[in-house]
Amino acid sequence: MLDSRWMMAVAVLAVLVAIAWALLERNPASKQAVTTPDQGVTAKVELLGVPPGAHVMLDGQRIENNVFGVAPGVRHALEVRDPSGRSWRQVFSAAGSVSLVVQLREDFVQVPVRQAKE
Repeated sequence: MLDSRWMMAVAVLAVLVAIAWALLERNPASKQAVTTPDQGVTAKVELLGVPPGAHVMLDGQRIENNVFGVAPGVRHALEVRDPSGRSWRQVFSAAGSVSLVVQLREDFVQVPVRQAKE
């Protein structure tokens, strides 16, 4: 006959296994490993409004084209910076195709200052 402590230990172990199984099923990294980039599946991204001479960075790597492919369902970071220092940043996840409109902004904020009356 099983002692009640053993029965409690088996029940706790079963709950821990169920929790671990659920976490593994929800983990995006484990799903990503199943659908590898080697299968040639990509999402198409098109950048609109990129000014001439601007540098485009995708996930920290410079790219030369305004139309490119990315791994679908994964977060990507885009940064566009022109020679005058204006920039645009966007984090996105794409499935299929997406067009993003680039609107460059200054890195600083100008605040009008009024002269105090004496």
